[in-house]
Amino acid sequence: MALDYYLYRGSERIKLERADHFFTAILPDAPARAVLAAQPGLRQTKQVLGNVYKIETEEGQLDQLMEHLRTHSACPLICHHAYCPEGDAATRYYLTDQLILKFREVLSTEEKEAVLQQYGLRFLKSYDNNQEACLVQVTHAARKNPLKVSNELAEDGRLKYAEPNLINRFAPQYEPSDPLFAEQWHLQARAGLELVREAGVDCTEAWKISRGDRAVTVAVIDDGFDLSHPDLSGAGKVVGARDYSGRDSYPGPERASGDFHGTPCAGVAIGEENGAGIVGAAPGCSFLPIRFPLSADDNMLFDIFDYAGRNAHIISCSWGPVPVYAPLSTLLSNQMERLHRNGGPDGRGCLVFFAAGNYNAPIRDMNNTGFTWRHPSQGLKTTTGPIVNGYAAHPDVVAVAASTSLARKSAYSNWGEGITVTAPSDNWNPLNQQERLPGRGVWTTDNEDTGLGFAPGSRYTGNFGGTSSACPLAAGVAALVKSVNPKLSASELLELLKNTTDKITDQNPDPILGNLKGSYDASGYSEWFGYGKVNAARAVQQAAPIADPVPNEPEVPEAEDQAVQIVAALINPRGPESGAEKLMLVNLSDQPVALGGWSIEDQNGNTDRLAAYTLQAGSVVRVGLGRVRLLNTGGRIILKNAGEQLVHRVDYDRSDTEKEGWWVKF
Repeated sequence: MALDYYLYRGSERIKLERADHFFTAILPDAPARAVLAAQPGLRQTKQVLGNVYKIETEEGQLDQLMEHLRTHSACPLICHHAYCPEGDAATRYYLTDQLILKFREVLSTEEKEAVLQQYGLRFLKSYDNNQEACLVQVTHAARKNPLKVSNELAEDGRLKYAEPNLINRFAPQYEPSDPLFAEQWHLQARAGLELVREAGVDCTEAWKISRGDRAVTVAVIDDGFDLSHPDLSGAGKVVGARDYSGRDSYPGPERASGDFHGTPCAGVAIGEENGAGIVGAAPGCSFLPIRFPLSADDNMLFDIFDYAGRNAHIISCSWGPVPVYAPLSTLLSNQMERLHRNGGPDGRGCLVFFAAGNYNAPIRDMNNTGFTWRHPSQGLKTTTGPIVNGYAAHPDVVAVAASTSLARKSAYSNWGEGITVTAPSDNWNPLNQQERLPGRGVWTTDNEDTGLGFAPGSRYTGNFGGTSSACPLAAGVAALVKSVNPKLSASELLELLKNTTDKITDQNPDPILGNLKGSYDASGYSEWFGYGKVNAARAVQQAAPIADPVPNEPEVPEAEDQAVQIVAALINPRGPESGAEKLMLVNLSDQPVALGGWSIEDQNGNTDRLAAYTLQAGSVVRVGLGRVRLLNTGGRIILKNAGEQLVHRVDYDRSDTEKEGWWVKF
């Protein structure tokens, strides 16, 4: 009898089936690769990340080849099946030999080590100070593949979650070609051939107030950057460069890798104003280039965003999955939430932008039964199961769609609930790029002689586009606003961007799907344009009046300096649990405490988040609880700060709850 396998990922439980012709093998060295290359039944071998390789077999050869490699006397290899969601062969998941898990806070170090021993796991790293969220390796002692181990751990009450450290494969959202023109229409309000005034984002007006500040950093995470380019350099321009492909501090492109995508993306966002070439939306801001190979497991992605989120105020990512079922892991989903709440060098939150994608696909459609799209290298494909673009669909990520120089939907731009804003870019048919559709390209930086499709002897191209161009443009506008008012939190900055958009419309049907989604509902939202096209001038002007700090405003200390005394009160208990509980929070420190993003959790893992509120020194506030329950039979309450660090924990028993209106002191 076949076993049912599930992939636990974020809030999803995805039933799986094995892929017909694909598996992964860990090939640690040249002898291992030689063993594989000599095997019959092998169709293709491709490195996907580090020493993990994707293997495609001939028809009917998969199980035989995997078994031979696992038992090869000279060099036995670790092999894992590739998996697909049930009934959806277009979505394929590749395993590593690692899991990401999180212990419950109540476990001691000895209890955590017992879990590792029981399941044959080796500790590799911790994602928090309490060593509750961890990366572990599934060793031979487990005698099971990582997927089966994660399924068993998911049923173990000692853990909050246990998910495979999947390899995530991304495609750049566009590749530039030869230059066509040198007019940066997307930054201005001007009309012309295939161009209307309302198409641009009006940076020229915004620059009358600010052209960006070096104190505000924009991170661009992509495949490679030509840092010798004059528009990507200058005094104080580049800060903290990091290369996760070459594992050093120089994220330059390599001809053999064809990693030419990051340079034009960066130019759109922060191209330097130097009297030559192009200029980006926020030319005065500093630039944090982060190179990675557009293929990364969850652990590497966590490290990349952890580094970027600590050092940049704005992050721009012009890449993402093809239209398949690609939800985020719990680790990465929680990371996006944390970055939005308290990331960035100032702790006010880091605003993360993602390109929506170029397949004219919904970014989230759980009811999809058949969507046809063109793979960049494999031609037409059809996804028959749910579609989820994990990062773009995340509620704390700014998903950027694309509009044309005629202020209409770009035919390729992904759409749906979850699109946040739109920014201008080019136009083409995602199923047939040879078809002519009206719309201009975007002028930006080029790699000169590195990478296919660039202009020979030139460091600029005028034919960049896709949501790859729209995303850094919106990120650059956000950096301008942050430069004008550095005290804005990520949430405040996002609301300001949404509230100052241009409500462009498109009454024409989608030329491919026939959809009509170019208008706005009663709340001002469109599935094609989100809350509208970003307007730099309006956003900067609205931010400017509140840019100066309020005189004598008290500074809120960091979490580790905060001392809060908590009192929990159960009001009018009824039965085993009330459902009408309240907490009283008392600040006994001599400084105000910012409670925004703090959370209360009970013994069953139910969590309530506190609203943005500053609790003054010596003050008291009552907090009504929603999901959290204080049980009359006894239990536990945990208080965490916005960084998910444990602040206080209290255990109580029945004797504490015997009378109505009981109190327990933390």
